[in-house]
Amino acid sequence: MMLGLIILVIVIYYVFNSAHFGGTCFKGHPAHRQSSPQDILDERYARGEVEREEYLERKRELSGRKQSVSLEKQ
Repeated sequence: MMLGLIILVIVIYYVFNSAHFGGTCFKGHPAHRQSSPQDILDERYARGEVEREEYLERKRELSGRKQSVSLEKQ
């Protein structure tokens, strides 16, 4: 009985330790990853949350450039 409890505690410790420190959380996403504004913008564009024109405008703003960007699809 006591051995089973010790094994259970060890298993729970390793599950939570790997999920919080460099492992992946239960949804498969990296745990505690800090995303840059550019990464967030790229992800939103990939999910279709922002249109191409808005994406390019915000990308230009994030990079600090004030030059015009062609909106024509290639």
